[in-house]
Amino acid sequence: MQRIRLASELTLLDAADCIGISQRALARIEAGRSVGTVHLFKVLKEFGLAMLIMSKTDAEDALQAIGHTVNWLEITAKQSATRTTGTKPVPIPERTTPTLFVDYDGTLHAGHAYIDDEAQLTLDSGRPLFEFAPILTEILQPYPTVEIVLTTSWLQRLPTERVIAYLPPDLARRVVDTTRDMKPRFSYLQSGSGRTDVIASYAQGKGLRNWMALDDSVFDAHIFGRELISNFVLLDSALGISDEKALERLRRWLTGIDDRRTGAGQ
Repeated sequence: MQRIRLASELTLLDAADCIGISQRALARIEAGRSVGTVHLFKVLKEFGLAMLIMSKTDAEDALQAIGHTVNWLEITAKQSATRTTGTKPVPIPERTTPTLFVDYDGTLHAGHAYIDDEAQLTLDSGRPLFEFAPILTEILQPYPTVEIVLTTSWLQRLPTERVIAYLPPDLARRVVDTTRDMKPRFSYLQSGSGRTDVIASYAQGKGLRNWMALDDSVFDAHIFGRELISNFVLLDSALGISDEKALERLRRWLTGIDDRRTGAGQ
């Protein structure tokens, strides 16, 4: 089964998402471990496979005919050990550091960049690169603890160091990470909410509890949970963060940071 998935160039996460089961369930099936029949039959159907039910003796004969052997006692022992020695997932520690996910195109300037084969940049809007960056620099100035994680698609074409170097120094020094190595799940990529999925997954994986995303591509935030809707600021790509409504939401979030810090110090 794993061979079929890999031949289709699907990651475990993508395949599980397409089938509609958890990644853990698919991993258990590929490892030959027990799962519910609903999950099993979903996987068989999606991969175009069939299951035959027969006696152990007939199964041994069938497997031997294609060059395989099976030790039923060993399989039973492994399944019993798995049930009795299962491990609990390690909890992810919470991080309360205020974190701002920042895109470039449609966020720090109007329009989207074209990167040619020589890594030269031009905007489809004809406007200056990073014309709105000073706005973000100024609004963050009173909040030195705010960290930045870059989500821009430039990361797929240019070295990380170069991508960061385009920022004004006051913003560049806040950058602590990027989402370069994170891939959206296949179904979200198809629906156009891949960027939203990447950011939500990053925030969850890092245990972030105090974050906001500024981006013109964070569509369908509601499907990731009502509690996360306020974390995403979907920007107009022609206005970026110069949009007063977006700035007001950012100011409210920053004020909340200040309020929490003051409360903690009392």
